[in-house]
Amino acid sequence: MRGLGDHLSIGERIAFYRKRRGYTQEVLAGLVGRSTDWLAKAETGRRKPPRIDMLAELARILRVPLSDLVGQSILVEDEKQRDDIPAIRDALMSPRRLSRLLFGPEADVQLPTPAPSAVRVEKSWDDYQGGRLGSVIAALPALLQVAQELEDRAARREADRRDCWAVSARTHHLAATTLAKIGESDLSWLAAERAMQAADSSDDPLVLASAARSGTHALLANGRYEAATRT
Repeated sequence: MRGLGDHLSIGERIAFYRKRRGYTQEVLAGLVGRSTDWLAKAETGRRKPPRIDMLAELARILRVPLSDLVGQSILVEDEKQRDDIPAIRDALMSPRRLSRLLFGPEADVQLPTPAPSAVRVEKSWDDYQGGRLGSVIAALPALLQVAQELEDRAARREADRRDCWAVSARTHHLAATTLAKIGESDLSWLAAERAMQAADSSDDPLVLASAARSGTHALLANGRYEAATRT
């Protein structure tokens, strides 16, 4: 886990949050009206840190508090110094999410079963409750992929349909809550929507009530306080 003790430079923090958002240097530089060379030098310390007004603009575009760029926040990474937020984004925005008919698995593909998948999700919930966010973030890409495969299974097998949807709801609830906690508000909302959709499909009032908490966390992360209270 990387944090305050690492004394990351402002440039390194800009690069960290840029990669987390999935932006290339060219894209971010264009968004703030600067050249790619200017941003590359700022990130690597080959030029002075940007002025405070430019830092504020970068923070706005990267959707993080200004204090995050000047060194007052904790950067969440796993023990191998790897940022898995882009992998979580890829799992949430897989083309298979658009259409099961167009992008779904072949008929003879072996899909996971809900019981062992539920155990893995609860292990990550234990990590979340224990404050081991790096472990949760590292596990989420694979958990989200399994959740999607469980939804595919639910479409084929009526016998365990409800259980499949319930595990998917629990997985996306974990994703939404974790992403909200680390400031990824947009991804948190996307995960919360998925959690609620899966909970609806489970036909289980308890699953739905639990998943509604993910919506609350996502709304709070996006500054929608009245909507969060209503939810």
